[in-house]
Amino acid sequence: MYRRGFDVTNRFREFALVHGFHRRRMLRLLMLHRLRLHHCFVMAGVGAFYLLTKRNEFYGRTFVRAGVLVGAVAAILQLFPTGDMQGKLVAYNQQPTLAAMEGLFESQEGAPLAIIGQPDVEKRKLDNPLEVPNMLSFLTYRQWRANIKGLSDFPQTEWPDQIPLLYYSYHVMVGLGTIFIAVMVLAALLHWHGRLYDSRWMLWMLMVCVPFPYIANTAGWMTAELGRQPWLIYGLMSTASGISPRVAAGNAWFTLIGFMGMYTVLAILWLFLIYREIELGPDPGHRPTSEDAIVLAAE
Repeated sequence: MYRRGFDVTNRFREFALVHGFHRRRMLRLLMLHRLRLHHCFVMAGVGAFYLLTKRNEFYGRTFVRAGVLVGAVAAILQLFPTGDMQGKLVAYNQQPTLAAMEGLFESQEGAPLAIIGQPDVEKRKLDNPLEVPNMLSFLTYRQWRANIKGLSDFPQTEWPDQIPLLYYSYHVMVGLGTIFIAVMVLAALLHWHGRLYDSRWMLWMLMVCVPFPYIANTAGWMTAELGRQPWLIYGLMSTASGISPRVAAGNAWFTLIGFMGMYTVLAILWLFLIYREIELGPDPGHRPTSEDAIVLAAE
């Protein structure tokens, strides 16, 4: 619920000035690096496909080189400083969300970082955890023994509604992001040593990784939307208070199914067009010149 009137307006302005603008700026930077990394994987994957199939090798090398070098920088920037700063904003402003994302039910000094595990909300524990001791405290507050509040320190009405789904989506996002850094940095090192274009296993890895940024981005948006529950405007207006009594559930389902159907058709069309463009290859009107051939041979 929320209180009506002038007080709400003032509180919203204060919230926006103190939290909203800074967080929105960090979110934009984070999304910018995510999208850049996403595009780099697509470019490098298409180039790897050309090199593996021995077609359009000049363009393939250009695509792989550009995708890997820019992607390595974007992957590191996504981790630090943008990802680190976004994590700190969650830790300071959405403490129940941080606890749910990490599957932390009890407050701990020197809280561990959960790599894997299964949250059991009823028993309020994380089953079969693989943890790094003290790491969550250090990453959050730069102190090994800092206290991290667990979900039990907050009223259950302030807990995110879907804690297991939030936990898994967050870990999928972070896990894939870690893999992206490893792949891009390793590929950049191979390029530095002049072995990237002949490393078929790395080319295969770049090509196979193409769909995973889509999954990571989706998991990231799920983390953001699940993590802000049960709030529509965090700390000010609950989601339950934001519903319209004039919109029936059937209308909402009709709109949702309609959008799902439309995006399914668009996705199928997009996949068909992308496949066709890759098969056709680069524009025949832009064939490599003799100078380009010399550069290709030198590489």
